[in-house]
Amino acid sequence: MSGVSVRSLRLSHFRSHRRTDLSFDGRPVAIYGPNGAGKTNILEALSLLSPGRGLRRAATDEIGRLPEAIGWQLTAGIDRAGRAHEVVTEARPGAARVVVIDGKPAPQAALGRILGMLWLVPAMDRLWTEAAEGRRRFLDRMTLSFEPGHGETVLVYEKAMRERNRLLRDDIRDPAWYGALEAQMAEAGAAIGASRARAVAAVMAAQAAAQSAFPAADLAIVAAEAG
Repeated sequence: MSGVSVRSLRLSHFRSHRRTDLSFDGRPVAIYGPNGAGKTNILEALSLLSPGRGLRRAATDEIGRLPEAIGWQLTAGIDRAGRAHEVVTEARPGAARVVVIDGKPAPQAALGRILGMLWLVPAMDRLWTEAAEGRRRFLDRMTLSFEPGHGETVLVYEKAMRERNRLLRDDIRDPAWYGALEAQMAEAGAAIGASRARAVAAVMAAQAAAQSAFPAADLAIVAAEAG
């Protein structure tokens, strides 16, 4: 996603930051300081400018600064293809996270159309040896960078799956209801699989075109399941 940069970031009552204002000029940034200075909190704030729960996968009520516990807010200025955007995301105590893009309320999925990102952090060092769920989550976030609508399709699939599981749990026997949900899951699942495959192909093509001494990875999706 070339031509995209974060130009400013304001953290308000976010983790250890009561109020922090940062400005950037589009060049790479290194954040340094002593332990406990709030460096990782800044990275987490940046990760919340994309859909999802961020690099720590924290619930919204876990993020606010203590002892105030009045909620938190992030405000970012983002340049994309020469156009400036303002993104605000916040959560009040006991309330869901909300997103505002250029002054208008927006679903979280819309963040992927402004800023795509992918991260690798020490907690992910066992990504390739532990459960497949983590790898699917990583692949889906990578896919979002190429196809912002992918996140909405994943949400459709997961919602239909949860509803189907609820019917099974409650012993509801309605063939039409099951049929509708399973058709929705099949359609979304096929789209998810196709998007993931295109993302992997795009990464492989980028590796082939790159001039680097770093060894290239051989990537493939070996599981047949979607979700």
